[in-house]
Amino acid sequence: MVSGQPPEDEPRYEQIGRDLYDDGGPVGVSGSRASGSVSGGSVSGGSVSGGSVPGGPAPEDDGGGPVRVPFRSTAAKAVRDAWADTMGSFRTVSFWIVLVSAVAGAGTAAYLLLAWFGVFGWETSGPVAMFLLSGGALSLAAAILGSVWGFVRGQAGERTMSVRLLACLLRGLALAVLGVGLLLALRVLLPVPGTAEFSVDPASGLPVTPAGSIPAFPGLEILALLSVLFEVGVFGLLGMGFRACFASRLPGAVLTVLATGLFAFGNVAAAFLLLPGTLVTERTSIPVNVERDDTGRYLSYECIGDLVRSETVLHSERVMWLTAGNPALIYWTLASDQVPPDGELGWFLLSVQRSTEGPAYDVPCINGVPSEAAQTGFPLSVIGIAGQLATAAAVTGAGVLAGRRRAYRSGR
Repeated sequence: MVSGQPPEDEPRYEQIGRDLYDDGGPVGVSGSRASGSVSGGSVSGGSVSGGSVPGGPAPEDDGGGPVRVPFRSTAAKAVRDAWADTMGSFRTVSFWIVLVSAVAGAGTAAYLLLAWFGVFGWETSGPVAMFLLSGGALSLAAAILGSVWGFVRGQAGERTMSVRLLACLLRGLALAVLGVGLLLALRVLLPVPGTAEFSVDPASGLPVTPAGSIPAFPGLEILALLSVLFEVGVFGLLGMGFRACFASRLPGAVLTVLATGLFAFGNVAAAFLLLPGTLVTERTSIPVNVERDDTGRYLSYECIGDLVRSETVLHSERVMWLTAGNPALIYWTLASDQVPPDGELGWFLLSVQRSTEGPAYDVPCINGVPSEAAQTGFPLSVIGIAGQLATAAAVTGAGVLAGRRRAYRSGR
């Protein structure tokens, strides 16, 4: 028996402990204290991969790929990052000055527009006009600020686009709350018009006596809040997409300004410049079995006889679709369902909403076509919302692809 060795009749034990299984020491020990070497969480001769230990749970991905992160953890991190980004704005005085100026500017613009057109007959349509114009101006302000926030934050370090979009929406929520406060103040301050008896012009069948009461709370306020959030999100994506399309800021800034200006002002200006060109003379036949609604609009009719009359009609459906993406117009067309149609403003909003249907419901039997065969069209609000979303998706997709292409080239 060799000195220092156990007797031959005693059992032999393999050396175990910290040399092979580190139950508290740092990971990545290297050395020859065990029969296998440990390095970077792996053991040769006794396989330990990715930090797993004998008897422990198997790793989630043993093929060397990325470890899957639960969606809940990813979403929670995105919310935390977006909140931290937003709080950086909330802590600055300049941010709140911009928001208050935007809300005050919306109310002032509505007042000046009414003064320009001389609509101050508060006993008729003045209060509801002031209310709706302020709501539309808030939507325009949301679109402009959303594009600015999206573009400025378009390259915010390691922030993902989803985090930047959520941060834009949180800023938009602050704008929406202040805007709702403006509408509530107007609801309290504007005088309530007296009740006006409804009457119809026998010649045209159109209402001549307006009813300008503001719709009941909180319909238009909730609509304004949702509209502000929607416009901030859509135009925020627009700004992010244009910023990501180019390595330098100038081309993206120019395209962002042009796109926002086109949606906010250019489309309405183009439509009204083209609208007089759609006024044409059509031949009509005699309508019978006529049915109208309360606003004088034709609901149904039949046509008999030859084309014996000439009527001047406005084919607004040919150009009014251009205005559909305007943020203010989207708010007004959605609000038209809540405004009483028996007043001047309510009738105007309904006419704008129906402008894509053509003149067949204003002038019957054009070219001898009865009402059941007349042209129908999508509501203007549906066209506008779909157009904004499609534009934002296209620009955002182009920006993502451009960013990946630049990253691939720089990594080569």
